[in-house]
Amino acid sequence: MKQQLFYYRKFTLMSFLYNIIVISMCSMTIALVFMLITSEAYTLDVYLQYLARSECIGLCIGVPCCLLFHLFKPKGAANQMALLTVCVVGGSVLGIYVSGPFLGKTYSQMDGPIPTPMLLIGIILGFIISFGFAVRERFHLIHLAMGEEKLARMSVEKEKINSDLKLLQAQVEPHFLFNTLSNILSLLDHDVDTGKKMLENLTAYLRTSLLQSRKEKNRIGQEIKMIQSYLDIFKIRMGERLSYTIDFPDETLGLAIPPMMIQPLVENAVKHGLEPKIEGGHITLQGALKQDRLVIEVSDTGNGIRENSGAGVGTGNIKKRLKAMYGDDAVLKFEDMAPSGLKAIMEIPYVPDHGTDRR
Repeated sequence: MKQQLFYYRKFTLMSFLYNIIVISMCSMTIALVFMLITSEAYTLDVYLQYLARSECIGLCIGVPCCLLFHLFKPKGAANQMALLTVCVVGGSVLGIYVSGPFLGKTYSQMDGPIPTPMLLIGIILGFIISFGFAVRERFHLIHLAMGEEKLARMSVEKEKINSDLKLLQAQVEPHFLFNTLSNILSLLDHDVDTGKKMLENLTAYLRTSLLQSRKEKNRIGQEIKMIQSYLDIFKIRMGERLSYTIDFPDETLGLAIPPMMIQPLVENAVKHGLEPKIEGGHITLQGALKQDRLVIEVSDTGNGIRENSGAGVGTGNIKKRLKAMYGDDAVLKFEDMAPSGLKAIMEIPYVPDHGTDRR
């Protein structure tokens, strides 16, 4: 691709008027500077004479420049420089002629030659202002490119997060399903009622998880139903070694959150906190609205933070998704509990979402 001085955006009336306003403001500044440098009198009438000439020269350069560049769109620095030279030189001469009547001079009637210093100054300033526009356009394009790169990076990160979520589902669901089916088959041999109850819980869990985990957002009430089925299955498997409490106020049940945010924390508490512990323990799920934040806590009375690091695939995935979705506004942290156990605390911004399916 050829090197270019000017890059082209879509030509619109608003962009054209914006350029003319900028040129006019530059001409006003130039008129003031030249009056202060060359004039002995600093009055409004004197300034208006300088302004008339400066505006005429600036607009006679700027208007043709804007129109011709967008009309022909020359490629390459050489072609653009040639067209710019024609616009600047021709515009400077035309501007001086046009400003003549305002200053009581009629250069077009050859009553006097065009002052050479005036022409040179017009040409020099025309090139300076034109290259100023070129620099502005280049920075604008750099800004757009950075924005597009950021959007592309965010899109890639979102795709990666979605892939991680699907990987998490692929890892959790079959493993959990096979173990539960094995337990059901074993129970059906000697405890049919308990086996049927576990099968009912598994069916409820799978029905809810398969539907809800594929959505972009779920309501907390839906996630809680899935987690209850999950915990009821483990309660049958672990017996009296597992108990749980769920405490979410009614105003939180309708709030929308990304799917599979709470379930991995519960799974982490069961598998790494309570199941390895001989006497088992208790899991508590709590939710609350604190100002503009939704706080969800999953605590257990299991092995605690030393044995249960909270750094598994599921919790690691949650941290990545929170970072991608909320940036630094969301947090997932773990606290050791006394005398034993682990508490996972997840905080996310509270954003009402009334468009999520309530089913």
